[in-house]
Amino acid sequence: MKSRNLVFVVAHPDDLAHGMGGTCCLLRGKYKLHVICATKGERGVKGKSHSEAAAIREKEEAAVCKALGASLTFLGRINGDLFADQETCQLVASKLKKLNPLAVFSLWPVNRHPDHVSVYAIAVKALELAGLTDKAEFYMCEGVLGITNQFVPDILVDISSVADEKRSFARMHRSQNPTEDRVERVMSRNVFRGKFIGCEYAEAFKTLAPLSVGGGNGRRWTVLGNLR
Repeated sequence: MKSRNLVFVVAHPDDLAHGMGGTCCLLRGKYKLHVICATKGERGVKGKSHSEAAAIREKEEAAVCKALGASLTFLGRINGDLFADQETCQLVASKLKKLNPLAVFSLWPVNRHPDHVSVYAIAVKALELAGLTDKAEFYMCEGVLGITNQFVPDILVDISSVADEKRSFARMHRSQNPTEDRVERVMSRNVFRGKFIGCEYAEAFKTLAPLSVGGGNGRRWTVLGNLR
């Protein structure tokens, strides 16, 4: 029997909601969702100490994961000091071995936030260490406007039916969205991507392997392909 587990490896508590929140809504109930968050965003709340910021952002991410019915694991790394070191990669690999996921999702690495670069490398190396590179589907989501570059989507997912819920997830990260400005920047990106496939809102993804819906040398992309 094929695994029904999907694993999301992200750097910061708001990465999931902003980059993949709508897609997670569509996958909820069809698969078991597992979120691995490398840091608690310790440097991400102005005027707060690392421990204070971590406590705030942990609660925000826990609320989103509860709404998605997803498990949540923090790796205990520090925002801004995340590296694809052997210990971290082995830690994620052990979790992947246990879950044997059908697919792993992470962040696009051409990004000016070093933590996004590192978490991508962690996910890729962990897949290798777990022996899943050629078994699990691997997707990278688009980053926030202004810090992501060279992102040309391979897959666009229509999230119009769950756009309001995605917006609510972004609002749950109140420490990162004290006003509606950032929420609407996130959603405006989804509006832009939706124009490519004739829908109101879409989220964009890339994959490392050539895409295929059948045989040949391409990798099947059943998880996101089934949402189309």
